[in-house]
Amino acid sequence: MSDLVSRARAFAEKAHGAQQRKYEKQPYVAHLDRVVELLRAHGFDAPHLLAAAYLHDTLEDTQTSLQDIISDFGPEGELVYWLSDLEKGNRKTRKLMSALRLSRAPIEAKLIKLADLADNTPSIVEHDPDFAKVYVAEKDNILEHMIRVEGSKLTDSPLFKLAKGA
Repeated sequence: MSDLVSRARAFAEKAHGAQQRKYEKQPYVAHLDRVVELLRAHGFDAPHLLAAAYLHDTLEDTQTSLQDIISDFGPEGELVYWLSDLEKGNRKTRKLMSALRLSRAPIEAKLIKLADLADNTPSIVEHDPDFAKVYVAEKDNILEHMIRVEGSKLTDSPLFKLAKGA
């Protein structure tokens, strides 16, 4: 593991502290490890990409600010920004704004989002079938918005197929 990736993992682990995923009895970093492993398994192993994958939930789920990320990690902060749902308003509006933001995000941010969706979806479907209906519709909307910009560059990726089918 590169120094950058190691630093990002340590930063995320500290930032998330004792948080656990809603449906898991594991430290939050276990989800981040799985997202990184999905990226690696699909041939995406650039250190800046993996670092951003470790940091992708810190702005939403911790007291970390974008300034903190940029101060510690420089340009990787941009990918974290693209991946962070910081919009205000009701859920429907926030999710639409999120889909619009992600559609315009760099391809690297989209790859991280695909790995995140691929990891999140099975757990939600298994443990919360009622919410899963809402979540899967929102996921499909995000994917459709990203496809409009990236087309087959995205849909041809096995990681896309994994996220879509999850």
